[in-house]
Amino acid sequence: MFDLKRPCVDCPFRKGKGEHFRLAPERLEEIKRGEAFQCHRTIDYTHWRNRKKRQGDHPQQCAGLMAVLMRDGATNTIMQLAERLAGVDFSGLDPKKEAYESWAAVLAAHSRRRGGDDNEQTKQRKETLC
Repeated sequence: MFDLKRPCVDCPFRKGKGEHFRLAPERLEEIKRGEAFQCHRTIDYTHWRNRKKRQGDHPQQCAGLMAVLMRDGATNTIMQLAERLAGVDFSGLDPKKEAYESWAAVLAAHSRRRGGDDNEQTKQRKETLC
C-alpha cells in the first residue's frame, strides 16, 4: 500500500502536471482532507462500480500527494495510521523532489493554464485579434 516512493510521470501532484489536470479547488480540498488517496495507476477502472474490486490487486497510495502532505505537515488518516500502527517511515518519499513543494504550489499549478499563466495567454490572444 505504501510501496510507491516517487510520483508517477502523469501524477496530478508532480511538478508541471497541475496545469494539465486543472482540478477544481473543491476537488483538491476533497483529496487533501480525504482519509486516503489511491494512485490512479493502481485502480482497476473495469470494476469502477464495485468499490472493493476497483482497488485492484495491489492498491498503492499516491506518492505525489503523500510527499506534498508530508512537506506541509498535514498527513492524511491512512498515513498517520501507517506511521503509528505499522511503523511506516515516509522519509524516503519523493527523493528527487518531483512533487510540488507545498499545498499552495499545488493550488497555484492547478489554477494555471497549460503553457503559462492566464494573463500572458489572454494578452497574446488580444494581440492576435488586433
